[in-house]
Amino acid sequence: MGLLAIFALPLLLLGISGIIHIYQSVMWLLSKSAVQNKVVVITDATSGLGKECSRVFHAGGARLVLCGRTWEKLEALHDALISVADPSVTFTPKLILLDISDINCIQDVANEILNCYGCVDILVNNASMKVKGAVQSISLELDKKIMDANYFGPVTLTKALLPNMISRKTGQVVLINSIQGKIGVPFRAAYAASKHAAVGFFDCLRAEMEEFGICVSTVSPTFICSYHRQSASGNWEALIWKFFFRKLTYGVHPVEVAEEVLRTVSRKKQEVLMANPIPRAAVYIRTFFPELFFAIVASGIKEDLKTEEEN
Repeated sequence: MGLLAIFALPLLLLGISGIIHIYQSVMWLLSKSAVQNKVVVITDATSGLGKECSRVFHAGGARLVLCGRTWEKLEALHDALISVADPSVTFTPKLILLDISDINCIQDVANEILNCYGCVDILVNNASMKVKGAVQSISLELDKKIMDANYFGPVTLTKALLPNMISRKTGQVVLINSIQGKIGVPFRAAYAASKHAAVGFFDCLRAEMEEFGICVSTVSPTFICSYHRQSASGNWEALIWKFFFRKLTYGVHPVEVAEEVLRTVSRKKQEVLMANPIPRAAVYIRTFFPELFFAIVASGIKEDLKTEEEN
């Protein structure tokens, strides 16, 4: 009886872990099958996140239309995708040059996109531009450039492709945004403003598109990063590193965001916040206890300035 009690808990945990693993595997396969044969447009496909989104959607059998600012990088991505994919279950990606901040060219690019397959099933608005600096140090011209890339660009492309979705009464628009679309972070005023504006637009669009059967989704990670070091997999040190460094320190890796975008599309989620407990709590504190939130943020700025003066 004593031995049974000793081994019962580990066996129970092992069984639960096995069930969770099987469930996750099944859901992943369902997510991939949900985009099979769908026409998926991905902007800024040559960025770190864009590449990972391209990879997971391509593996799922989607008919990709990849947009980017540099033809050489688009071709390199194209070659990388077809080199590892099974040609019997995947489609050769189509490539289109697009600078999302060049508003005047977007309508022509949208026509080019529609000419690829005659329709768009899923639009992934991924392009983004960042800037860091005090409000008084950022020029108005740079503010406008950030708004063009992060707000007017995605909005203009979405508006150009919406009539096709509306006429077919089907489709999905995905905005990959940022947690800074919900809370303002010091020295990111232009970036946060553009992300707030995008959230407002796509929230309104979601309500308006419901009658046409078009789903509008937003995926908002804390910040997207690259891992600079990896420990060997399969040991407890790797698990500790993954939790403390990958999840808490270095933000969210493009692979994680891309997989969440695929799940968001397959399950037609409306809003996803990819954040750890502290930034997630900050969103709620900002909503329900704004004075406390502002005091904490202001205190952090003062500490940073004090540190700089001491150094």
